[in-house]
Amino acid sequence: MVRILVFAGLIVLAPVVDACEASLKLSGMIEVSNCLHGEPGCVSAGQQLYKYTEASPDDPTSFSIALQSSPWRLYDADMRIISVEEVAKMVRSHPDPKINRVELIGSWTGVAPSAGVPSLATRLSKALDDFPVKGENGFLWMDKHGATRTTHQAFTARRGSGPYGVHEGDEVMVSLVDGWAAGMEDRIPATDGEVMLMAGVGQDVFMLCPEHALADFEAAAKMGNAVAAYNAALIRLERNEAGDRQAAERLLAQAATLGDSKSTERLAGLRHVPPAR
Repeated sequence: MVRILVFAGLIVLAPVVDACEASLKLSGMIEVSNCLHGEPGCVSAGQQLYKYTEASPDDPTSFSIALQSSPWRLYDADMRIISVEEVAKMVRSHPDPKINRVELIGSWTGVAPSAGVPSLATRLSKALDDFPVKGENGFLWMDKHGATRTTHQAFTARRGSGPYGVHEGDEVMVSLVDGWAAGMEDRIPATDGEVMLMAGVGQDVFMLCPEHALADFEAAAKMGNAVAAYNAALIRLERNEAGDRQAAERLLAQAATLGDSKSTERLAGLRHVPPAR
């Protein structure tokens, strides 16, 4: 369940915690400093975030990976889910004796999403044979110097709707950069699979509602978006409830037909592995 409240020129995007992930213990409200596209000096928050990431001080002893993330999963620059195993392979492909830790610079990467489920940082550390991995403990923010902080709000308020814009030098809330469309699904045209894909990412990384993310990815897949179909398939395979494997195969086959090579590869592997009993 997602609640959208409009008052005093603000739109409040709010995960209702007991309907999503209560173990994260979110509380309070934070107002995001943003601007509306078309205003003088208003620029894309995504462009600013890239500049801020580049401005981060270089640490030769750390392998840093900046990406969108939720407590459950990681996303690459194309908003495609990237597995912990794929990240581990990326780290192994850049051996350097000076590196003594990996840093996952993404929201909630250091937080266990629920009892008995390890954090993404813990999972990556295990995949790297217990190599140290540091994650973040909440919603990640980054300033113009590349410095970061985290927050744990249940409600996030900002001016207007639509793409997230900031003024030059403003701090950026990382989850909102690609998550601004979450909660606005009824305003997305039935042919705009790219924005529906963004809504799905937002439901995961910003609203913290993985079931809603799955619904949005499947909606975007019906609009012909191959990355969304791939994402939906991976979430279903991870969930592994009745009918999920069959649905995942259909989604991967659809994306493969659209020319998505990763879906083709994943589908071939899936068909060679018998279903769990």
